[in-house]
Amino acid sequence: MPNESSDSFVPDDLASERIVELEKEEWTAGSDKPSEAVSLPPEPPQEPPKPPPEEEDMKGWGFRDPRLRPFVIISIAYLLFTVTDGAIRMIVLLHAYHKSFSALQVALMFTLYELAGVFTNLAAGLMGAKWGIRFTLIVGLCLQLLSYGLLFGWQDGWSDETAIAYVTVAQMFGGIAKDLTKLGGKTVTKLVTPEGKDTRLFRLVSLLTGWKNSLKGVGYFLGSALLEVSYELALGFMMGLIVLALPFAIWGLDAELGTAKKKNSSFKEIFVWDNFNLNVLSLARLFLFASRDFWFEVPLPFFL
Repeated sequence: MPNESSDSFVPDDLASERIVELEKEEWTAGSDKPSEAVSLPPEPPQEPPKPPPEEEDMKGWGFRDPRLRPFVIISIAYLLFTVTDGAIRMIVLLHAYHKSFSALQVALMFTLYELAGVFTNLAAGLMGAKWGIRFTLIVGLCLQLLSYGLLFGWQDGWSDETAIAYVTVAQMFGGIAKDLTKLGGKTVTKLVTPEGKDTRLFRLVSLLTGWKNSLKGVGYFLGSALLEVSYELALGFMMGLIVLALPFAIWGLDAELGTAKKKNSSFKEIFVWDNFNLNVLSLARLFLFASRDFWFEVPLPFFL
C-alpha cells in the first residue's frame, strides 16, 4: 500500500473553496483595475406594484370625475323635469275641480297621459338606441313645454266635452315627455358604471330614484301652492324649470351617448313570450301603476 503524506489530504469543502479562488484570480488577471471593476452593475430600484385595475378604478370616483359627467347632467335635467311632472298632475286636477268637473271627467283627462306613457315606454328604448339619449331627453323636455303651453289655452267658456278633449290631448304630450325623459335618467346609470361594478350601479340608481320620488312630491306641493295664487303663474313657473334644464341637455351631452354599437333590436325581438318570469313581472307592474293612478285620479277628487 503506497505511503501517502498527511498534508496531501485536503477535505472536499476546502478544495472547492480553493478552486473558486483560483478561478477568480484567473478571471481578474487581465483586468487593469481591481476586482471591483468587474463587479456586476447595481440592479435598478423596483417600482411598487400597481394596484389591480378594479382598485385603481375605485379611486377618485366622485361627482367631479369626468366619467360621471353624463350622469350629473342628465340627473339635473331629469330631476327638474320631475318637479314639473308632479306639478302638472296637481295643476290639472285641482283646476278641473275648481271648474266643477266630476271625478269621472277628471279621470278621462288623464287617460291619454297614461296610455301615451305605455306606448312611449315601449318605443323609447328603440329611439334611444338609434338616436341617443341626448335626442330623447331634448324631445321629452320640448314636449313637456308643449304640454304646458297648451294648458294656457284652456278657456272657461268651453263646454265640458271640448275642455275634456283639449286637456286630454295636452296631457298626452306630457305622458310622452315623461317616458322619453325617464329613459335618460334610468339608462345613464348603467352607461357610466364600469362592467362588473354592480354595487356602484345600485348606489347610483338608488340615489337618483330617491331624489326623483322626493322631487315629484315637491312638484305636487309646489304646483298646488302656485295654483292658489294663479293658474297662469303655476304654468309659467314650471315652464321656466324646463327651460332651465334644456341647456344641460343640448350642450352638455354627446350625441352618441347611449346609441347601440350593434344592430338595434326590433319590436318582434322585444316581445319575448317564452320568458315566464319576465311576463309575470310585466303584468304585476301593469296592475301596480294602474292602481296608483286610479287612486290619484278618481278617489282624490271625490275626497275633495
